[in-house]
Amino acid sequence: MLRLALKTLRFRKGGFLASLVALFVGAVVVQACGGLLETGIRSDVRAERLAAAPVVVTGSQSYPGQAVGDATDPMTERVLLDERLVDVVAKVPGVAAAVPDVSVPITALAGLPVSASGHGWSSAPLSPYTLVAGAEPAASGDVVVDGATARKLGVRPGAKLKALVRGVPHAFRVSGIAESRTATGAALLFSDGEAARLYDRPGKIDAIGVLAAPGTDPAALAKAISAAVAGHGAQVLRGDDRGVAEFPDAISGKQNLIPLAGAFGGLATLVAIFVVGSTVGMLVQQRRREMALMRATGVTPGQLRRLVMTETFVIALLAAGLSLVPGLAFGHVLYDVLVDQNLIPDEMLFRQGFIPRLAGFGVTLVAALTAAFIASYRVSKVRPTEAMADATLQTRWVSPIRMGLAFLFLAGATALAIVTAVVMTGPIAASTAGPAAMLWAVGIALVSPGLCRWLAAALRRPVGLLTGLSGQLAMMNASVRRVRLASAVIPIMLATGLATALIYLQTTQDDASDRMFNDGLKADAVVGSQSGALPPSLVDTFSRLPQVAGASASVSSEARLETVLGSGGTATGRVRPSRIDLQGVTASGARQTIGHPAVQGDYGRLTGDSIVLPTNVLRDRGTHVGDRVRLRWGNGEASTMTVVASFTPPRGFGYAMVPATALLPRTTSGLLPQILVKAKPGVSPADLTTAVRNATAGIPGVVVADRARARAQAHGDQTGRVASFLLAAVVVGYAVIALINSLLVATAERRGEFALQRLIGTTRGQVMWMMSVEALVTALVGILLGTAVAAGALVPFGLALDGSVLPGGPVWIYPTIAGTALALTFATILFPTSLALRASPVEATVAP
Repeated sequence: MLRLALKTLRFRKGGFLASLVALFVGAVVVQACGGLLETGIRSDVRAERLAAAPVVVTGSQSYPGQAVGDATDPMTERVLLDERLVDVVAKVPGVAAAVPDVSVPITALAGLPVSASGHGWSSAPLSPYTLVAGAEPAASGDVVVDGATARKLGVRPGAKLKALVRGVPHAFRVSGIAESRTATGAALLFSDGEAARLYDRPGKIDAIGVLAAPGTDPAALAKAISAAVAGHGAQVLRGDDRGVAEFPDAISGKQNLIPLAGAFGGLATLVAIFVVGSTVGMLVQQRRREMALMRATGVTPGQLRRLVMTETFVIALLAAGLSLVPGLAFGHVLYDVLVDQNLIPDEMLFRQGFIPRLAGFGVTLVAALTAAFIASYRVSKVRPTEAMADATLQTRWVSPIRMGLAFLFLAGATALAIVTAVVMTGPIAASTAGPAAMLWAVGIALVSPGLCRWLAAALRRPVGLLTGLSGQLAMMNASVRRVRLASAVIPIMLATGLATALIYLQTTQDDASDRMFNDGLKADAVVGSQSGALPPSLVDTFSRLPQVAGASASVSSEARLETVLGSGGTATGRVRPSRIDLQGVTASGARQTIGHPAVQGDYGRLTGDSIVLPTNVLRDRGTHVGDRVRLRWGNGEASTMTVVASFTPPRGFGYAMVPATALLPRTTSGLLPQILVKAKPGVSPADLTTAVRNATAGIPGVVVADRARARAQAHGDQTGRVASFLLAAVVVGYAVIALINSLLVATAERRGEFALQRLIGTTRGQVMWMMSVEALVTALVGILLGTAVAAGALVPFGLALDGSVLPGGPVWIYPTIAGTALALTFATILFPTSLALRASPVEATVAP
C-alpha cells in the first residue's frame, strides 16, 4: 500500500503540494507557540551578577498563608527577606559564606538614562567583581563602577559621577573600576553602609548569595538550606533558576507569557486543526471520481481508506520533518518581538524542547489523518454500481457526526457569548470573547454547505440580472455545487472573521481605556521623566507653586483584598483573596487631579493605613466607609486598612487608591513614574508648564505633558496591544495562507470543466467572466459569514465593556479586511483559471 501511495502522489503534485504547505505551516506555528509556552513555564534566567554563587536564597513569590481561590497566583512585586536569615543560612553545613545582597535602582548616570543597579561592595564576590583600577569604596560617597560603564562614560578613579537613585540626584566619587566575566548590566558598587542607606528598606534584603565550601554538592546544599529557612517565606534557587533573584522582572514576564502563550497556542492549534482538516478533506473530495472508478473496478472500502491514509501519513511525516528548523526559528522570532515590546525580559532564556516539537507533529498528523479518514469514509462505503454516478455531483453533506459537532461548537460559542455579555466586565471579557470567535468559526464552517445554499439562492437573481448569461451560469454552479462552494468559502470566512474579531477586540478596549483616562484625569499636566523616575519630594514642590491648585503622585501596583474565613467567629487562618489594582496618590492633591469624585468620605483623609475602594467592592463585601479591611500588598506584606472614602470607577476598570508614600516602598523598584498637576483657575496651560519646568530645572530628563500628550503616551504604553496584534497577525496570516492554498487548488481542479465549456463554443472571455462572478459570490458569502463570526464575539464584548454593540476603533479596519479578502479571492481564482485556459480544449480534457 505504501508503494501504491507513493506512485499516486507522483501524479498528483498539486494536491501533494497543497497538503504539504498546510501541514508544514500548521506544524511551524504550533511548535513556535509551544516554545513560548515552555519558555514561560520554565522561566529560566541565567545568573550573571550572582553567577559565582551556586545557591541563592530569595523571597518566595508564592501567595503566603493558606489561601484559596486565586491564591496560587504569585505576588507581583519582589518579596524581601529578613536580614536575620543571613545568619541562619551561614550556619548550614557546607556553606563557606552567606552574602547578603541588595539592589538599588539607578535610573540615570552622567545625565543619561540607564538601567543600572547599585549594590554593596561585600556582594562583589558573588559575580565575582575584581578591581582593575583604583580601590574599593571606603566611605560614604565612594563608588566602584563596572568596566563597561566606566568606558562608556569616560570616567576614571577620582572622577565625579552624578547619578539618579530612584529619581533623586546624587554625586559620587569613583574610587575604582571593577570587571566581571559574567555580569553584563551596568552596576555601581557602594560601601555597605551607603548601599543600605540608598536601599532604604530597614531590616530587609533582596537575596542571599551562598558560596559553598570546597567539595560541597550544590543540590545537597540547596536541600539543606531549604530545610533551614522553611517557614521564613524564602525560596532556594540553583542552576538557571538563580537568575530570578537577580532579575525580578522575570516573574512578571512569566505571568505575561504563560497566559499569552496558552491563548496564542490554543487558538493557533484550533486554526491549524481546522485548516489542515479542511485542506486535506477538500483534496480527498476532489478525488471522488478517481475513488469511484477504483470502487467500480473491485477495490474494497478498506483498501481505499488505507490508500488515502497512507498518502496523508507520508505527506504529514515529510511536513513535520521539514518544520523542525523553521518551527524553532519562528519561535525565536515571536520571542524577540515580545522582548522588544517589554512584555518579557530579555534575560529569560527561550526554550523549545522535545514536547513543543512533538505537539506540532502530533496536531498536524492527527488532524490530517482524521480528515482523510472522514473524507474517504463515505466514498468507500458507496456501492460500486452507484459510485460513478455519486462522484459526478457533490450534494450530500449532512451526517450525524457533523451535525453533532456543529451543535456542540455553536452551543459552546453561544454559552461563551452569554458569559461575556452577562458575567464579564471590562477588558477581562476579551478572555472569553476571543475563544468565542473561534467556536463560531468552526460551528459555522460545519454547517456552511447549508448556509451557502441559502446565501447563493438569495444572491442568484440580483447577480444574474447584473452579470448576464455567464453570471447566471456562475450562480447555477454556486447553487448546485454548494459543497464545493463551502470549501472555498470557509478559508475566507476564517481569515475575515478572525482578523475582524481579534483586531477590533483590541481597538475597542483601547477606546474604552482612552475614555477611562479622560474621565479619570482632572490634571492639566502630567510630569514624567525620561529615566522613568521622579523624586517624591517634587509633589510638595509643585503643591507650593502659586500656579498649582493641587499635585499628586501617581504609581500603580496590584494587591489582594483578603477575607478571613472562619467558623463561629473563630478565624481558621484561611483567606479568600480578591485581586484588585492599586493606584498610589497624594491625599492633598487627589481631589483636584482625580476625575472620579468621592461618593462617600474624603480623599483628603488618604494617609497612613487608609484606602479608597470602589462602591461595588464595598457593596459586594458588605463593607462601609469607616470599616477596616485586610490588604495583601504586591510584595506579600499584609496591612489592615481603614476605608476612608468610596468612588465609582468606569465599569470593568475598578481599582483602589492608597497613599503613594505607602505604596512606593512596597513596589520592586520603588520608582515614582509620574506626578499629576492641576492648575489654579485662570492659569493657562503654557504658564503651568513653564512653572513646572522651572521647578525641575536641576533634575535631568523631566518631561511635562498636557492632557492630550499624556493620553497618547498612556495609549502607547499599552504593550498588551502588541501581543494582541501579533496573535492576529500569526493566526490570520495562517488563515490567509490556507485561503490562497485552497482556492488555487480548487480552481485548478476544474480544468476539465473549462475545456468542456470551450469545446461547446464558450470563449475564454466568457469563462473568465463566469469565474469572476463566482469569485465575487464566493468572497461575498465568505465575508458575510466572517462578519457573523466577528459579530458573535464583538457584540457581547462591547456589551460587557461599555454597553455598546458597535466595536470601537478606526472605521477603515473592516473595509480593509473585507477588501483584502475580496482581492485575494479574485487573484487566487482568476490566476489558475487563466493558466488553465492557455491549453487547447482537447489537451485539457485528457490532461491528468
